[in-house]
Amino acid sequence: MESIKLNHYFIKYLFLGLGIIMVITSIVSWFFPKLFWFNGEQMERSILATLVFGLIGIVSFPIFIAVKDKFVTVKLGGQTLTIKNGDGEKKIIWMEVESLSLMQFIYPPLYKFKGDNKVYWFNTENKFIRASGLIKDLSEMGDLIQKKKRELGI
Repeated sequence: MESIKLNHYFIKYLFLGLGIIMVITSIVSWFFPKLFWFNGEQMERSILATLVFGLIGIVSFPIFIAVKDKFVTVKLGGQTLTIKNGDGEKKIIWMEVESLSLMQFIYPPLYKFKGDNKVYWFNTENKFIRASGLIKDLSEMGDLIQKKKRELGI
């Protein structure tokens, strides 16, 4: 069982895409404010709107840089976890996993685990139930994770 690559790349590059879009929007809103409509009216040049879009974009870049290396794809096996990050691949046995938990309020299911003295985030399949922001992973990968957590007391 392996993480879904499309979800992995979407979540990994979300802040980079958001940053680029917001910086471009701030620049365009300053030079061409008539291109934007708000409540049925064309916008006028506004330093406040430009600053808000620009600051959100600028803040998104350091967030992307801080979290991009934490997102990995994981292949789960009976005895090992294979971590794929970029071109590298590393195997960790289940006994070396210090903690493993489902991150709530993030869809599709995203897990956080600590192993090898590093924290990694990985996703599973898109089979889940959500209610009031809380989620329950119903995928095969999620079932294996729950089974291993019970067996190893993680």
